[in-house]
Amino acid sequence: MAMRATHNTAELSTPFAAPPRLHVRENALFLDLDGTLVDIQERPHAVHASPTLKALLRRVSDIMSGAIAVVTGRSLGDLDEILEGAVDHAAGVHGFEIQRGSRITRDQIELSQLAAARTDVRHLLQQHELPALVEDKHASLALHYRHIPDAEETVQRIVREIAAKCGLRVLQGKMVVELIATARTKGYAVTVLMAAPPFTGRTPIALGDDRTDEDAFSAVKRMGGFGVLVGEPRPSHADFVLAGPAAVAAWLDSGLRAA
Repeated sequence: MAMRATHNTAELSTPFAAPPRLHVRENALFLDLDGTLVDIQERPHAVHASPTLKALLRRVSDIMSGAIAVVTGRSLGDLDEILEGAVDHAAGVHGFEIQRGSRITRDQIELSQLAAARTDVRHLLQQHELPALVEDKHASLALHYRHIPDAEETVQRIVREIAAKCGLRVLQGKMVVELIATARTKGYAVTVLMAAPPFTGRTPIALGDDRTDEDAFSAVKRMGGFGVLVGEPRPSHADFVLAGPAAVAAWLDSGLRAA
């Protein structure tokens, strides 16, 4: 089941309203990590989840019979280090790897393209003397430049050149750009997870802050649910907005208390 990124801007509108209350026995939740559950850090490895957040996610998972998944651009290994198994279901690297309890499936990819890209990335960053952070996620290479914002144009140009040469897809994020060897998206991950228990038969809600979350927003809308943009309002496929990770935690807690 191939699913590519959503590019139809005609359907976008800017959400300003807060989402309706979470119905823990009726809804299924799909949550981004960075910028949604936890605050974005200058360096990705500095991100951590507080004991309070992990306990909240465990409570949500328990009362929703497990119908909650984290859908992230990070690898599942990174996610497990941060959340320490607070949720049983997840998707990593934008849908490349999907976890259902103890079972993990991964997309089949052509690794030679990424091998060539790794060499080119190292060479070009050295050539331009750019200290961009390179995050290798097996199916993708993410170049982070939050700590060197003035280098954005150069980093973007390098990635476009390598993508064209190596036949890779480019994903844009907040102060990060990614070379990815799979056509999977967060929308694909949501669709796959919704097709089996404990998600089946529930109304899906997706929460995310970045452009890569737009595919998840579109997917849940096709299934009768809605998306929640986290952060500053902007044109989006989401229907509602929450201010940041603290507001997301408060919304989740409110749903628990109303159960």
